[in-house]
Amino acid sequence: MVDSHVIMDNLTNKSSWEKIKKAQLFCDFLEQKNIFYEYCFKHPEVLGCDESKNYYQRFCSYVKNYTICKNLAVHERKGKHRKFLIITDQSKQVDLKKLKDVLVSTKLEFISEEELYYLLNTYPGNISIFNLLYDNARQVELIIDKELLKSELLVFHPLYNGMSMFIKPEEIIKFLNMINRNSIMTKLPEKEPLCLKK
Repeated sequence: MVDSHVIMDNLTNKSSWEKIKKAQLFCDFLEQKNIFYEYCFKHPEVLGCDESKNYYQRFCSYVKNYTICKNLAVHERKGKHRKFLIITDQSKQVDLKKLKDVLVSTKLEFISEEELYYLLNTYPGNISIFNLLYDNARQVELIIDKELLKSELLVFHPLYNGMSMFIKPEEIIKFLNMINRNSIMTKLPEKEPLCLKK
């Protein structure tokens, strides 16, 4: 059993408390299902991985080896309009043009804010693998970068982008099994580095 810690600060306004309460209830829900995380930190709301990284540096005495996960919600522009949630390392620039060949799909583009709310009950900057809880109709296919399985800890928002959960990959697999979700684990194609002409 892994000890769990929710670390709070005093800079929380009243409107944030409802979001925090929801995240804490979700953390409790995971533990009730025997899915355990290492730490869950409170920080100002962030809209991207780079912002998050700045706050994590404060917690280096708690956590050292971790991977911040980037969550990309995309769908096919034409055809069946399949929808995908792609999970990868925040430092990886995924090549969507090449990824469509891996997924045998049509051209991929990012899901609109309205559709994101409808599918996963969230908004840009607050997407997490945990939002699959809301996809009862199984409309979203999950794609996981298999490189993440080598990480000691993965970082996701627990349904609120003002908190970050550090959790082992095997616990994420337990979560997916609990909600009966399959995933495609593959090496995601990266964009080629930009070469400038002299």
